[in-house]
Amino acid sequence: MNESLVKYLSGLLDADGCLSFNFRKSKSHPGRYHVGLRLVLSAAHSVDRNGFVPSLPELTGMGTACQIPPNKSVTAWTVARRSHLEMLLPRIIKHMVIKAKHWNWLLAEWRQYRGQEYGKNGISEAEREILSEKVRSSRQNVGPLKPKNHPTWAWLAGYLDGDGYYTLRVQSGKTHVRVGVCAHVNDASVLEFIFQAFGGQVRHYQKKQNLKFWDRNLGSSQTSFALRFLPNLAKHSKLKRCKIDNMIRWHRQRLRDSSTVCSRKWCNKKIRSKGLCQLHYNRSMKYSVSDSLNTHNNL
Repeated sequence: MNESLVKYLSGLLDADGCLSFNFRKSKSHPGRYHVGLRLVLSAAHSVDRNGFVPSLPELTGMGTACQIPPNKSVTAWTVARRSHLEMLLPRIIKHMVIKAKHWNWLLAEWRQYRGQEYGKNGISEAEREILSEKVRSSRQNVGPLKPKNHPTWAWLAGYLDGDGYYTLRVQSGKTHVRVGVCAHVNDASVLEFIFQAFGGQVRHYQKKQNLKFWDRNLGSSQTSFALRFLPNLAKHSKLKRCKIDNMIRWHRQRLRDSSTVCSRKWCNKKIRSKGLCQLHYNRSMKYSVSDSLNTHNNL
């Protein structure tokens, strides 16, 4: 599994992944539980049209993928084998921006309860309740293991594939092009992280005060930025590549169209010369000749 895929998965898992303890009742010791760890990533078929999540067991060599009943419109990738978790989690966690500290704590606790005494006998009901309470407290521990200066493109593509959106719509004759992502207020630091790197704005979601979102205009005035920003995401995106490609095509089509029409505002006539239509070219030549004559007379 190459590092680019690892970084992409860390972004997608930051958005939609779940790592949790799996308590299994002991058959040989009634009233006691064995502590397991399970990683789950799920995606609806309407979003994952190319079947990325179902292909993860083959791409990573780890876990299994299955459809979730009752309507089986969602596929979940699950990793629970000890050797797989030990190989995968350390690589994923070091690139995460939101869940790194919490997941690192879960991994350390799981290793502790995997010891010889607990591994054979399991834990009691009271110990299970205490551990569950610790998990709830640890969820408040948000952030990367080490400070990060700039998001990697693969991580950002994964995070936006999970919780982000790409908007390209025509309303009242005007085309609106935007990119954004929504997060809970407890995870709002990730929005500031993206804002510091790419500008835009961070705001509260009006309908739900416990949510905030970052978004940035990628309209016609931002073509230069958009054509640097979007292709870097498209290289890594697995779930929303089609939307990114549509935005790139829209910007490139605008550039082609603008090179064949008059550069004067509100004029859509074909270019005659120097980026101007016949009318505006003649006017510019007329004013140029007039200015030259005035200058000569003044001399």
